[in-house]
Amino acid sequence: MSRDYFRPIALLMFCLLLINPVLLFLISKNLFFVLLSEAVMLLTFAFVIYKAPRLQVYYFNFVFLIGIFIQAEAVFSFVFADYNIRDIYSVERHYYFNKPLLRERFVDKEFIVDYVTNAQGYRIGSEDDPETTVEKVDWLFLGDSYTQGAQVSNEQLYTSLLYRDFPNKIILNAGISGFGIADEYHFFKQKGSKLKPKKVFLQICNFNDFMKVEERTSNLTDYFMNYSNFYRYLVYPIKFANPAQLPLGRWTEPFYPGQQANADYNIFYKQQSKQKKQDLKNFEEFLDMLSNDVIEAGGELIVLQIPTKEQLYYHYLEEVVSNFKLDISQLDMHLPNKFLNNLCSSKKIKYLDLFEAFSSVESEVFYQYDEHLNASGHMAMSSAIGEFMKSDGSSIQYLSKHNAGDRYPSFSSDGQSMCFQSVRDQNMELFISDVDMTNEFRLTFNQIDELHPSFLEGNSKIVFTEGNQDSGDTKLTTLDVGGGTRAYLDKDYYGAIPSIGKQNTLAFARWNKASDGRMTNPAIVFSDLSSGKTRTITNNEYESWRPVQFGDSLAYISKRGGNFNLYMYSLKTQKESQLTNSIYEIWDPNFSPHGEKLVFSMKVDDNWDLFILDLRTRKSTRLTKTPGDEWDPVFSPDGCYIYFAGVFGLRNGIYRLPISQK
Repeated sequence: MSRDYFRPIALLMFCLLLINPVLLFLISKNLFFVLLSEAVMLLTFAFVIYKAPRLQVYYFNFVFLIGIFIQAEAVFSFVFADYNIRDIYSVERHYYFNKPLLRERFVDKEFIVDYVTNAQGYRIGSEDDPETTVEKVDWLFLGDSYTQGAQVSNEQLYTSLLYRDFPNKIILNAGISGFGIADEYHFFKQKGSKLKPKKVFLQICNFNDFMKVEERTSNLTDYFMNYSNFYRYLVYPIKFANPAQLPLGRWTEPFYPGQQANADYNIFYKQQSKQKKQDLKNFEEFLDMLSNDVIEAGGELIVLQIPTKEQLYYHYLEEVVSNFKLDISQLDMHLPNKFLNNLCSSKKIKYLDLFEAFSSVESEVFYQYDEHLNASGHMAMSSAIGEFMKSDGSSIQYLSKHNAGDRYPSFSSDGQSMCFQSVRDQNMELFISDVDMTNEFRLTFNQIDELHPSFLEGNSKIVFTEGNQDSGDTKLTTLDVGGGTRAYLDKDYYGAIPSIGKQNTLAFARWNKASDGRMTNPAIVFSDLSSGKTRTITNNEYESWRPVQFGDSLAYISKRGGNFNLYMYSLKTQKESQLTNSIYEIWDPNFSPHGEKLVFSMKVDDNWDLFILDLRTRKSTRLTKTPGDEWDPVFSPDGCYIYFAGVFGLRNGIYRLPISQK
């Protein structure tokens, strides 16, 4: 065999060793990328060897450099993993955004924060379900790191705090560190507009939002920074300065040493260079385009302006003036506020200046070294926005203390306590609380789902559903409130969602396994716990669920056609009547304290809302009309409130709605 035959094989092996498919897969974890890379390498190899031999030197030098980089990337990623600088952003067209399903911890001398995102890249709490997504919002917040708030926990964010005052709104925080008005415009155009927000809040900070205003264009460096641990480690210290190495040990934008830098970039500096004039012109143009796109999407733009440390606190201003040797006569510390106020006024855009709100807080609203808002700052910002938007308020109250899927509120007989279910440690557990949910007590600690709790007569026990809902393998169980004794009811059948009557009676849905192994349809069963007598109310030819009791009456839902409707059964006459004939799905009925009304949830407008049915007139009244889901409603024992569970975008929990006594 000739040398000419061996030479291409040897060169090919050389290329395969350098551009190693195994290493490529370990680095990228993407089989398609590996196959495509190897195919490109083989095709170019064949072309150079057989069609363009004069390019061989260049080709193999290029392959050698690529191969060395791949080896270095693999060694750095796996051997020196502790030195990896995690990139939490994905490069998009004209902007970047959080990567989905992040679970990071940011540690600084002034804070330690867990930073978690859902499957869409939006920030959520550490215990929230990352698979929960949002497709439609009421209020969308755009901004930079001041809105992203990576220096405080998710629950301390001003947008999270704001939700407690506006629990009927789906509020979404889309703030990203480093965003300018150009990035915010492109994010809204590409993603935000699809959420159909009614209000879009644009957060502007005098720190750096008026300088270097230009459209972001992602280049090769950005993609290398995004995908390569090794390249990021080399370039990061050059591209991003460590605050400890800055002249004053902290970020001081827009203040700089030197007259020209301030004339170019400092919005407080009276002198304006060509650069600054162009930046302000660009800012106005992007604000115009964003406002137009928000209006076109059916929303309204509201601008929020955050002051800097130097505006609020003289010792920070004195520090930059002294160290940077600035002529204080050249500074106008209200200039950016006047500029943005006039700009919004001329364009009829709503505007909120947060200077006064921050000034009224006794403690500092910024961290001492970090330039961002601390917990007090976020609280002040939430309060100011809440006051500004009070006309959009609601009588609904958000009671849950955790965003943990609290559901199925149920009252004790004396009306002083409430039990409910909530997700803890990746499964449903049972809790007891006061009626305001100020204090709560966890009843169960295990790996079994426990759901749909109700107090038994005397309030010493709770009856609930235990088991796997998805498979239908659930049993009715009782538990002593004081802990300890657990007992199973109706052991020979499967059951769920028990309801307790005043005479120690139990109503629930019950089913069994058919001969083919499948579960039968659930039927409504009524049981006297004192005598042990049980009566089957409906048959299993159709699905029936959610029985509730008042006196001799049972109300429940049954699917005898296209969807669930409400039915009533009289234990005295043993007759059934149909209460509703709706084209919409109905769920979760509950009697009012005197039994003359039923509250229930109905799926109208592609989401669940609350309704009341007057049993005397058979007329329904709609209680809620929101883009969120409201379900599991129950009257408070005094009839003054309806408690319910709800999901509003990324937020969920138990809520309370005051109702008219008429």
